[in-house]
Amino acid sequence: DDDTGDDDTGDDDTGDDDDDTTPTPPLLAVDGQHFVDADGGIMILRGVNVAGNSKVPPFVPFTDMSLMNPLPGWGINVIRLLFNWEAFEGTEGVYDESYLDAITAIADAAWQLGMYVIVDFHQDGFSRYHGGGCGDGFPQWAVHDGASLDTPDNGPDCENWATQITLDTDMHDSWSAFYAGEGGVRTRYLLLWQHLATHFAQHEGVIGYDLINEPWGWEDSELSPLYEDAASNIRGLHEDAILFIEGTGSTNNGVIQTGLTQPSFDNYAYAPHFYETSVITTHFFTGLSFATDLAFSTMTSKANEWNVPLFLGEFGAFEDTTQVEAYMDLQYEKLDEFFASGTQWNWTPSWTPTAFDGWNGEDLSIVDNTGALRDNFKVRAAPRRIAGTPLEFTADESSVVLRWTHDPTRGATQVFLPANELWGTNSVQLNATGPVSCSYDVASLLVSCTGNSGSTSDATVTITAG
Repeated sequence: DDDTGDDDTGDDDTGDDDDDTTPTPPLLAVDGQHFVDADGGIMILRGVNVAGNSKVPPFVPFTDMSLMNPLPGWGINVIRLLFNWEAFEGTEGVYDESYLDAITAIADAAWQLGMYVIVDFHQDGFSRYHGGGCGDGFPQWAVHDGASLDTPDNGPDCENWATQITLDTDMHDSWSAFYAGEGGVRTRYLLLWQHLATHFAQHEGVIGYDLINEPWGWEDSELSPLYEDAASNIRGLHEDAILFIEGTGSTNNGVIQTGLTQPSFDNYAYAPHFYETSVITTHFFTGLSFATDLAFSTMTSKANEWNVPLFLGEFGAFEDTTQVEAYMDLQYEKLDEFFASGTQWNWTPSWTPTAFDGWNGEDLSIVDNTGALRDNFKVRAAPRRIAGTPLEFTADESSVVLRWTHDPTRGATQVFLPANELWGTNSVQLNATGPVSCSYDVASLLVSCTGNSGSTSDATVTITAG
């Protein structure tokens, strides 16, 4: 499929000027520091990245959609779906629509199961032809002129891939050339977003786009202008899309604050990543919360400054990390504290005991080769939808408690409650205070609370085993 492209970044005119036509509200939109649904309820998104093996040929992580069936029961209501540019435009100007169809099939199947989809333009170290063959993402033709091409590897020799790409001057030169518009690569990137936005606007569950994964470069002078141009290209074609904005990979340790310029466009979320450096490099968690506390302070302060939601695009740990359960508990406790959303890295249903996630020897998949959950992920209670203003959520071995200011005009407040996973029984006790009544649906694993008065006031539901 030859793509001629259109550089016009203005709004598309649909030609529908019928005053009697009421536009369909978007599934989700950004309202201040929250995602809200069409009825004004605040939605908390919790999910996984799909998938670790999407970075290497054949680039399609799986084709059996039934593999996703367990995910909603694990509390997953969103996936961050990896898109690989090399797979789609391996030859400049020629799109492989069969690859896009395969990725779209995953997006559609996820939505049929009630999971939202964020399409993630994914890369690490620019390209598989950089960093000793340990990168991924940009096609070979996008590598800067004069670069010494590495042979793609992405195997066990790439275990130290982060160091290998950091030390690769060709990789840095390719980023500089990309931002400078050399060779037309930046233009092709923007045209790609026009194509993707036009395509995915027709697929209901796709709520937005992560514009580029863990990029390199100067945030204020190179990355921020790129985001502005990409947003312009998307907005006229997929008006309701939420844009997920992250800084460079240097911000992933939670210590360095992003230097991004606040975007001029609206309907976006701040979507950083967080991996505690010592945990990811040594596979050992000390049990101390200092690094995570600092990271969430850094990330929430930027989201608060911009008055947008915090969406933690990636976080996680190698499955063999000492005290991995305690480490992951800490991450989710912080998400709960701030009513933040996020997608854990990663769910790879094709995981094997030898190739692991299928990329650079990484082993962060939450499932093994039988589809069983591993120690780096557990099914846990979570706030799901707040009809009003969230105040506090806590969950421990004995009880789950949500406190909020209830607005009866915004429908039901919901908590995802895997009671049998938590307490070995589907029988629960619900103690509600304030103007609400609550019930538990075992099929959906949701506690739902609705208002029984017309006023807005504080409410609390305490959930224990029955």
